[in-house]
Amino acid sequence: MRKLTLAAFALSAAIPGLAFAGVAQAAATLPTPPSTAVPAMGLALPQDDEPAQGEKVRMTVVRATLAPGESLPDNARTALRYIYVQSGRLQVSNLVTGAEQEVVAGEFAVESAGQWHTGRAMGSEPAEVLLIEQAPAGL
Repeated sequence: MRKLTLAAFALSAAIPGLAFAGVAQAAATLPTPPSTAVPAMGLALPQDDEPAQGEKVRMTVVRATLAPGESLPDNARTALRYIYVQSGRLQVSNLVTGAEQEVVAGEFAVESAGQWHTGRAMGSEPAEVLLIEQAPAGL
């Protein structure tokens, strides 16, 4: 599963504006210029990963820009969510444990499944982030 996650991160960084559509969809789509079309591509775990050999996963990537001091809504996810900061700074807070992490451009934070979290743009610059959720296809 780590291989798929790292591949998604690398792809997200390599293609500006990348977004996977639809929280409820098992397939991902890429935004394309009007003159071209890219078919939806299914995502599946590599066959050598355990215990979920061959199970399909749903990756959702959302790009967000938070104004200085603006917060993400408090949220609790059913799956891990990775936050990649493209620019600016973000403070990620676990509302259950009280743990806080400041994340700067080029770094990731991980929100645990089943716990409440929030994030807030720090400093005088906006924070541009990718919110990346990985879940079994049925969730």
